[in-house]
Amino acid sequence: MAEKQKQMDIIYGIEDVPEFRKALPLAFQHILAMFAANITVPLMVSSLLGMSPKETTFLIQCALFMAGIGTLIQIRKNRRIGSGLPIVMGTSNAFLSTVLSIAGSFGIGAVFASSFIGGLFEIFLGKNLKRLRKIFTPIVSGVVVITLGITLIPVGIRQAAGGSDNPGDPKALIVSSVVLLTIILANKMKSKFLKSASILIGITVGFILSGFMGMVEIRTVFESSWFAVPKPLQYKWDFQPAAIIGMLFMYIATTIETLGDISALTVGSENREPTEEEQAGGVIADGLASSLAAVMNGFPNTSYTQNIGVVNLTGVFSRHVVKIGAIILLILAFFPKFASLLSIMPTPVLGGASIAMFSMVAVSGLSLLSKIPMNSRNSLIVALSLGIGIGLSLVPEAVSVFHQDIQLILTSGVVPSALMAIALEFWLPEEGARS
Repeated sequence: MAEKQKQMDIIYGIEDVPEFRKALPLAFQHILAMFAANITVPLMVSSLLGMSPKETTFLIQCALFMAGIGTLIQIRKNRRIGSGLPIVMGTSNAFLSTVLSIAGSFGIGAVFASSFIGGLFEIFLGKNLKRLRKIFTPIVSGVVVITLGITLIPVGIRQAAGGSDNPGDPKALIVSSVVLLTIILANKMKSKFLKSASILIGITVGFILSGFMGMVEIRTVFESSWFAVPKPLQYKWDFQPAAIIGMLFMYIATTIETLGDISALTVGSENREPTEEEQAGGVIADGLASSLAAVMNGFPNTSYTQNIGVVNLTGVFSRHVVKIGAIILLILAFFPKFASLLSIMPTPVLGGASIAMFSMVAVSGLSLLSKIPMNSRNSLIVALSLGIGIGLSLVPEAVSVFHQDIQLILTSGVVPSALMAIALEFWLPEEGARS
């Protein structure tokens, strides 16, 4: 009976091709779900480095372009590259703290150089996935995801409060609160479409409100061109060992995230575990898209968990629908005026949405850990891993005695958490194995 119900929930199967008038709005639904997350990293990096509006628009263009390319790579099975599943790709917010640390310490060129190397490393992981099963345990996965969410929440809070330049600004607090409230209300609606687009709806409401409050500078939109082609290698690369090491650990984390997304998609939509080919191909596509993104001035790419939710909520498992969504992203990438409209978004608007997104990342980690028996061994692993990783990220001065490169790694949050969890998994015997 359960199997029958699962099949009834699927409106369009993976090979189904809905007619265009139905497929187009379904594809836009995917774009709405991922749009805010896809532009978060370029907006934050641009703000950190004090880039011009023109440069910010360019980075957003590149993010849109690579989201489209990455999605097309992921949904196709071509020489074991790609999962062949309806997975939407885009700029990964999980890398945000690492990217911001590298950009602040070494510049944007070091971000792209280390991201390129990291993408190649993830391709290697995908090709050797069978041999690495003992490392990617459920405990490590849960610890990494929780750490990612918790260490990113302060970023959203700072933005919501007006940013580092104007913390506690009353206008900022009002706007970010309205954004967060709108997201909550949209999630209470019966409409699955409104639920899946709640982040974008919240940002749209906040953007309009901030405009009425005089917080939006619209001149940039009028000054931007209508059409431009994203060009590769617009920034000089800088290969910094500390940046590369930090990125490598993040690519291990995003590999775990991608494997989880693939499993969530196949279990939720087809009531089956993913095949080894789908898992390996998905991870390889993840790495390839990230390396190509670095060449195209984009940031690390990954599968979008929120779009997995769109598939499972709507019952639209069609690869064709996601392909149309990828083409839409590619088209939007060639219109700077549209990208510039996003680049003038006030920081509090983004902050209100970021609080919701980053908090949900942490909740996802809790969900992973809830499936693990919390005996004394596992509880100790989780406690120490979270304590060390989150603690050092909140109190970075604790490791100020070390070289700057070492500090960057130790205060990243996810790197020390992952290392501690992996080490303790190997060193501490299972409960039943103790003498």
